[in-house]
Amino acid sequence: MRVLIVGAGLAGLTAADLLTRAGVDVVVLEASQRIGGRTFTNRADFVDGLAAEAGAEWIDSVHGRVHGLIERFGLTLDPVTTTWTAVRRWLHRSGRLLGPDELHDIDPRLGDDLDRFEAFIGDIAAEIADPAHPDRHPRARSVDSMSVADVVAQLDLGTLGAFFVQRNMQGEFAAEPIEVSALFIAQQRALYAATDAAHGSVEAQRLLGGVSQLSNGLAVSLGPDVVHLGQGVRSIAISEVGATVATDRATYDADAVVLACALPAVRRIAFDPALPTDVRAAVDDLGYGTVTKTALQYRERNWPAGYATTDGAAQRVYEPTAAIAGETGILMAYTGGDGGRALGELDETSRMDVMERSQREMYPQLAPRVAGFSQAWSAEPGFGGSYAVYRPGEITRHWAALRRPIGRLHLAGEHTATWTGYLEGAIESGETVAARLLAND
Repeated sequence: MRVLIVGAGLAGLTAADLLTRAGVDVVVLEASQRIGGRTFTNRADFVDGLAAEAGAEWIDSVHGRVHGLIERFGLTLDPVTTTWTAVRRWLHRSGRLLGPDELHDIDPRLGDDLDRFEAFIGDIAAEIADPAHPDRHPRARSVDSMSVADVVAQLDLGTLGAFFVQRNMQGEFAAEPIEVSALFIAQQRALYAATDAAHGSVEAQRLLGGVSQLSNGLAVSLGPDVVHLGQGVRSIAISEVGATVATDRATYDADAVVLACALPAVRRIAFDPALPTDVRAAVDDLGYGTVTKTALQYRERNWPAGYATTDGAAQRVYEPTAAIAGETGILMAYTGGDGGRALGELDETSRMDVMERSQREMYPQLAPRVAGFSQAWSAEPGFGGSYAVYRPGEITRHWAALRRPIGRLHLAGEHTATWTGYLEGAIESGETVAARLLAND
């Protein structure tokens, strides 16, 4: 059996790794000049040996597949952990830097509001029998039609409660509350509950040395001549006896094709025969978040420790170099939703300037900036966004369509996984497709 895999991100490389180890002839076609997709550790734009993640960054304690790769390649997790709660250590609001203890004085109902929100989502999640099939929720259509913004309005959350929900949606799903299905966020909560981990108790860590080590390790294990860079796929023809894939440089024949790239890239491929109507609709319509990650290196680390939320343009700010010794350090601005979209319309220099101004509003004492980068995923033609977000109505319309084989054609990537939007999901999807192909060999 020969399998062509389109996309050398973590999903495609995982599928390739499992298939080659089972004796399958595999060719991986990657449109760009590097592997990794949205796993990309940027070292080139910093000094003093520092680095920051331009894409995927966090590894949760319950992400067993990622931890398996970390162990396989002998890698080390950053000892600094973050817990995903609505209220982070700091809030910069109306020119003031506030700690969690001060928030009650501003809005005494904040804690109750956030508890009511989580309870509402939790009640929906409790009715999801299997997180892999949220579309089978007993009230799937009505719950899926509701946005998180609808939930906020229905619960009549106060100003600060609504603000934290918005920042959580912009950070967790890279979208505005109106763009996130209530059923999708409930599916994510049900997924964590299935691991016996309560939402807000899971610890997340970075990978020392960067997440690019995961994709690099898989690529090395594949050996030479498996991954072909600079091979943008133009057309895919499927017949009863095989498949033919044409790139802008060559033509390849295979028994099966795995599309392990982001859906915006799939939209540009010509298919013969055409994709089934429901699959075509899912490919064309599925939402993508708009995270812009801006990492700025300053001459001194003279900011307070801990994750911060701001009502300014940066949205969320944290230090990815907290566990690395040195005088200089990096502050990351993680900006999603409308803010990420707006930044994506600017050039990189302008994005960095905007984010520096926002960070200096929070921390006026910041030392001079010495280096940095800004990665706007919504402005990348091959990706069109950061990761999938199921908008209102899209779980019931698109979930099942994206997860079934189409004859000799198979979809992979975090958008097809139960762990949608995570490194864990990319690996999960590669495992799923590889197992399916090997079962049919």
